[in-house]
Amino acid sequence: MSRGTTVAREAGAAAQLVALGLQPRLRPAADGAYLDLVTRYRSDAAFRDVVDHVADGLGLTVLDADASGVVLAPRTDSPFALRLGDYRANLSVNERLLHGLIHVGIAAYCYPTPASLLDDDVRVCSVAAVERFLRDAAERLRERHGDDDPDAGQPELEQAWRLYLRRQAVRETADGRAGVSTTSGMVKYALERLADQGFMTKLSDAEGGTYRALHRYRVEVRELAAVEAWRVLAAAAPAREG
Repeated sequence: MSRGTTVAREAGAAAQLVALGLQPRLRPAADGAYLDLVTRYRSDAAFRDVVDHVADGLGLTVLDADASGVVLAPRTDSPFALRLGDYRANLSVNERLLHGLIHVGIAAYCYPTPASLLDDDVRVCSVAAVERFLRDAAERLRERHGDDDPDAGQPELEQAWRLYLRRQAVRETADGRAGVSTTSGMVKYALERLADQGFMTKLSDAEGGTYRALHRYRVEVRELAAVEAWRVLAAAAPAREG
């Protein structure tokens, strides 16, 4: 086999692994080829380098690779980066702030300390629990900062938690569902999207929907742990068990 053929096959195998990693619900245990490629990535430094370069060329970073699969993070310039229009169409500026706050809040609820990002404990959350967590954190921030409207130059986080407190937590629609513009409705939507993307798995409909965080979500949140908003929310919320 010529060197050119070998290089081409390695590049093809690397691209296959990246493509598998872009299917977040797929697990190596259910796909023999995927498992073989993940094993190679972990044990073969030369192959790992090829995979990392292929991913980089697509605007992706390999965050982790283990029995649960390959975890990829897109850069903002990547064709695989999530756009706001892909997340939810026609969001107002305030709604964008709220959805951003909610995603940071889910991360802070599941992993409230740096140590929690390193353990293997099962993390479970629900729509109702996350909504209470965020509302309690926002109330504490209001106690600390007062009710005055934020200045234009203040951080987006401060604007977001103030907006959160102005929204109703629950308002049922005519068919009995939670209103999508309420904070509970927004939390529900965020958790459903995380499940769609393979970061959560739904356990039941209890408390508006109860979900278990998967390993790939923990890996993603490790990247978020350097963000100030995660630290502020984790610190502001009341202490809880688990």
